Amino acid sequence: MRHPLVRRLVAYCGAVGLLTGLLTVAAPAASAADTTTDLGVTFDSYTADLAVGGGRVFVAADDRIIVADTGGNLTGGVVTGLSGVRELAMNANDTRLYAALAGSNEVAEIDTASLAVTRRIDLSAHPCPSTLALLGERLWVGHGCDNGPGGVVGLDLSAATPAPVAVGGEHLHAPVLAAAGDTLVVGRTGLHHADMLVYDVGGDTPEPRGTIDGEEWRMDYLRDLALTSDGTTLFSAADTPGHFTRYDTGTLAATGTYGDGWDGYPSAVALDSGGAYVAAGRQWGGTDLTLYDAATGAAMFAADQPDAELLPDGVAFSGPDVFVLLRSSANRLLLWRVTGVALPASNLTVSAPARVFLGSPVTVEGRLTRTDGKALGLKPLAVTRRLLDGTKEPITGVTTQKNGTFTFEDRPSDVGEVTYLVFWDGDDHYRRSSAFVTVTVRHVSILTMDGPQSGVVGTAMELTGVLTAGDKPPSPGATLTVQRSVYVDNVNAGSVKLPPVSVNADGTYTFTDTPAIAGRYSYLASWSGEATAGPAKATHQIMVE
Repeated sequence: MRHPLVRRLVAYCGAVGLLTGLLTVAAPAASAADTTTDLGVTFDSYTADLAVGGGRVFVAADDRIIVADTGGNLTGGVVTGLSGVRELAMNANDTRLYAALAGSNEVAEIDTASLAVTRRIDLSAHPCPSTLALLGERLWVGHGCDNGPGGVVGLDLSAATPAPVAVGGEHLHAPVLAAAGDTLVVGRTGLHHADMLVYDVGGDTPEPRGTIDGEEWRMDYLRDLALTSDGTTLFSAADTPGHFTRYDTGTLAATGTYGDGWDGYPSAVALDSGGAYVAAGRQWGGTDLTLYDAATGAAMFAADQPDAELLPDGVAFSGPDVFVLLRSSANRLLLWRVTGVALPASNLTVSAPARVFLGSPVTVEGRLTRTDGKALGLKPLAVTRRLLDGTKEPITGVTTQKNGTFTFEDRPSDVGEVTYLVFWDGDDHYRRSSAFVTVTVRHVSILTMDGPQSGVVGTAMELTGVLTAGDKPPSPGATLTVQRSVYVDNVNAGSVKLPPVSVNADGTYTFTDTPAIAGRYSYLASWSGEATAGPAKATHQIMVE
C-alpha cells in the first residue's frame, strides 16, 4: 500500500530550494481523438509495462503479453505461457521483445513477427527478474523478490546461452534501470534517499562512474528512469520531492526540474525519439499525464483520466503519440492513447469583453497560428459555452479564416460568469491547442432621484429615488454614494461627499440635506453595482434662495 500523501507533502515542504524549477505554462487539454482501450483483463496489481515498436504496442499483463496496434486497437495477438511478466524491452530493429518473468525466474525472448517465444534465459540463481534495460546485444536485468535481496546482472544476447554477470553489489529490492549511449543507470527502489548508480558501459565491463546521491537531491521512493539517446541526460520520477528531475550523467548533478511537485506522485517518465519532449505520468493527483519541453521545462500539454490511475513505468512514445497504462476503478487494465502531443506546437488566442449587460451580444474573437505567428489556414474549432454551475453547451460552426482569425457572437440567457472554451484538435503536422475567455454578464441597473425644484437656506430638503437591478431591487445592504456640488453665479463654490445612503429592501431610498448658502445645488448619486448588476447614476438640481 502506498504511503499517505501527507507524508510526501511534509517531505516536500522540508526540502529547501536546491533546484530552481523551469518555466511552466498552461497546457491544452486532451483531444476527442484520444482513445482508451479495455485490454480485456482484470488487474489488481501496480506492476505492468508496455513497449512500442514495429507499429505495435506490447503490454505486460501478469501471465501474458497483449498486443495492440498504434491506433490503440487490439490486434488479437497475445503471448501466453508466461509467469509473472514484469517489464518489457524491445531491440533496436523491433524484431525481438524481451520479458522479465518474475514467476519463473527467466527472461523470455519473443519474435515480434510470430509472437513465439524463441528462447528462455535461466535466471534461477538471480530470482524475481523484474526490470530490464537493453543496449545493442547487452541486456541488463534488475532482480529481487519482495523479501530481497536484489541486484543487477548483465546478459550477452549474442551468446547461445547467455551467462548472467553481476553488476555492482546487492540491492534491497529490484532496482529500476535505464541504458543509452555508453551509460547504464541503476536506481535503488523502495527506499528513502534513493541513490542512482551510474556506470560507463562503453567497454566490455561496466565501470562505476559515480552515484547521484538520493539524500542530497531529496530523492525518495524512485519509480522510473529515462535517458536521452546519447546517455548524457537522465530523467527521474520519484515520490519526493514531487517534481521530475533532470541530471547530467557526467557531473552527476541535477540540472533542472519539471512540474511544481503538488499534482500527484511522479510514477513514470519517457522521452520522445529526438529527446525534445518529456512525457511525465503521475499517480494520486489531479493530472495523469503532462508533456514538458525537455529544454525549457515548459508544460506543453496536460491530460487526465478521472476514473483510472496511471501505473508506474506505464508511459511510452509512439511517434507523436503517447501510450499510457491505466488501472480503472473497476480494476480493468486500460491502454490510453494520447494523440499528437509531440508534434510542433500551435498557438490559439481568444478574447472577449470582460463585462456585458444581459440581452447584449458577446463578440468573441481570436486567432490560430503556428508558434512563429504564421496562420494555419481554414481550421474547424470546437467551442463550448460553460456557465458558472458547470453547464456546458456547444457553439457550432466556428472556423478560422485563411489568416487564422475567427469570430463568433453569442447572447447569454442569464447573468453570471460565462466561459468560452475554444479547442483546435490539431492535425498531422501541428499539435492541438486551446484557450478560454470568461465574460461577466450583468443586469442593467437603473437609478432615479427626485426632489424639490427649489429650497430655502436653513430648511431641510428631502430627496428620494429607486434603484433597480434587472427590474428587481438590488441585493440587501446596497448603499449609494452621494456628492453635492454648489454653484454660486455658475461658479463652483465647493463639492462634498455626503454620508452613505442605504437602499431599502424594495429598492427605494431617502436622504435629506440642509443648504447653508444660496445657489444651485447639484446632487450626484452613484451605485457601484454588484456581481450580477452593473453600476448606475442619477442627478438632481435644486435652486436655493
